[in-house]
This record gives sequence, structure tokens and C-alpha cells, in this order.
Amino acid sequence: MTAAHDGGRGLGDALAYALTGVSGLVADGVGDDSSLAETADESPVDHGNRVAPDKPGTSEADVAEALRSAGWTPDRVAAHAHAVLDAAGVWPHPVAGDVIARYGAARFYAALTDLRQRLGVWTLATLPPSHRTTFNADELRLLAEVPPHHVR
Repeated sequence: MTAAHDGGRGLGDALAYALTGVSGLVADGVGDDSSLAETADESPVDHGNRVAPDKPGTSEADVAEALRSAGWTPDRVAAHAHAVLDAAGVWPHPVAGDVIARYGAARFYAALTDLRQRLGVWTLATLPPSHRTTFNADELRLLAEVPPHHVR
């Protein structure tokens, strides 16, 4: 089993670890300016692509730029993801539950999703639609099953 990231360096490093499996790629404070760092007792705000006043771009954009400058291009992240998955591993890499709880699970995974989209690794493989149109005998039997009170 893969060890989870402990989140010792903050949100940006936790997001980077989830994609790369490497801690310490993102400097302290990068990514921590987003709306994810807000506490639950603060008044509600619009969390959509908010730009922090002292830094350009959103937290996820800062993390994406930090990953690129550390050599983690979108192609390298995708190749790493494929290698982990081909070895029956888990990708994105697990991040400790207390780290996720610190920001809220929905907000953390929304930030991770945004970061994956920014890096172009939202989907690792796009498959064509299935062209199979006939059912086998078991599938036909299951489709024909109806509750006992059903009248045809």
C-alpha cells in the first residue's frame, strides 16, 4: 500500500504530491492563497477562479506553474500516471485524510480536478464509444425480468 502525503508543507504541496508522488516540489505558501484555505466560519464567498490580490492567478494556476518549473510538464505527469496505473498503483497519489479535512474534501478535490485540467491530465485515455449493439442470452434474460406484480 502506498503511504499518503502528510501535508506538512501546505495545500500546494499536497496537490503537487497527488499528481507526482514527490513531496517538496512546491514552495511553502504556494497554493495556500486560494479560497480553499478559508475556514468554515467565514462568510460565504464565490469560490470560482478567484484571483488572490497579492499573487497572479488562482492557487491551482500557481501550483501548475510551480510543477512546470520543477520539470513536471503535462506529458511527464501523464507518463507518471500511466506508469503508476500500469503497475497497479493508485493515481492520483493518496493524500492524508487530515490534510483533505483541513480544506474540506469537496474543495480539495475540486482544486485537484482544476489542477488536472490545467495540466491536461484530466483524462488519461479517451476511448471510443462501444459499437456493440446485440445482447447476449444472459443480458436478454435480465432485461426481460420484471417484478411479480408487473403486468404487460
